[in-house]
Order: sequence, then structure tokens, then C-alpha cells
Amino acid sequence: MRNFFFLLLALNVVFFGWSRWVDRPHDAAVAGTSSPTVPALELTQLPAKPAAPAASAEASTHCRSIGPFADAAAAAGTLDALRSHGLQPRSRTVETMAPDGYWVYVEDLKDAAARRKVISTLSANGIHDAAAMADETERVSVGVFADQRHAVHRAEQVQELGFKPVLSVHQRTISSAWLDVDLKPNEADPAVESARVVDCPVKAASG
Repeated sequence: MRNFFFLLLALNVVFFGWSRWVDRPHDAAVAGTSSPTVPALELTQLPAKPAAPAASAEASTHCRSIGPFADAAAAAGTLDALRSHGLQPRSRTVETMAPDGYWVYVEDLKDAAARRKVISTLSANGIHDAAAMADETERVSVGVFADQRHAVHRAEQVQELGFKPVLSVHQRTISSAWLDVDLKPNEADPAVESARVVDCPVKAASG
């Protein structure tokens, strides 16, 4: 009986030791999974703000036009004066239409025979300045007049001869020279005699 008692005691001691020190990996694994390791946070450097774009040369200047001049030769003196002050003027030519009188003519003359008939009839009745238009084959000019009163009188004369005159404002092309120059924001306009200083014309959008 005593031997049996000691045998049970020895088995209990062995089981206690095995359960205490040997049978632990499962508990350790459970403990490891229940508390996962959190990786340490690292500070990252924020990207630098992009630098503001530099102001363009065009934004720091403004364009002024000087003129009109009768032609490039008339603008030459002003061109040289601007350059002597360190400016870089650019010349350009502008064409405009300007009225220069009243024009009387006969139109819808389909062929040369019809034009000769009109000119002959007018000449026979004292109107000697009638002429066929070189660039307009269907018209005969009967005169250009500085004032409207004389133009109306000529139109009435032509009408009395059986034709249908047309009276219109006569225009001619005038070419003039201008100088464009870029000035700094606080730079005063150039002082130029016998010429105006105005804003440069706006450029048309391309594309």
C-alpha cells in the first residue's frame, strides 16, 4: 500500500512539472496572437510648396502707340529719339478709309458700246469729265466733287439726259505710320510733338 501511495505521489509530481514547464508553447502562441506588435510610426517629410511662377516680361510692361505719322520717313526722327532713351520702338503701317468727296457715276453698263454711248452723250451736253472706270467695267464715272451741292447738281444733269446716276461718298485709302513701344509700369509716356500717344491695339488671338 505504501508503495502504491508513493507511486501516485511521483506521478502527480511528474504531471505537475510537465503541465507547468513543458506544456507552455500553446499558451505563448495564444498570448502572442492576442497582442499583435504595432510597427513604430515614422515621420515623413512633407513636399515643399511649389515656387510661385516668376512674373513674365510682358506682365511687367505696357505697350503704347505713338502716331500717326504720314509715312515711315516722318516717323524716323521720333524713332531715333526713342532709341536714344533706351527704348526699342517697333514701326507698323496702318491703312484706313477716309471720305474725300462725293462721287457721281452711271452703273450697270454691260459692255463697251454702252459705256461709249454714255460718255458720248454726256460730252455732247457739256459734261467732259466722264470716263469709263479702269477697274470696274460696268461703270462710267461722271465726276468726284468736294461738296455735296455740286455733286447733286451733276447728278441732276445726268438724269435729265436719260441716265440713272448714283451719288455716293467717295473714299480713299490713307496709309499712316505708328510706333509701338513697351514701357515699364511707372514709366511716363514719351513726349512727342504733333503725335498722339495711345494704347497699342489688342492682338488677335491665334489658333
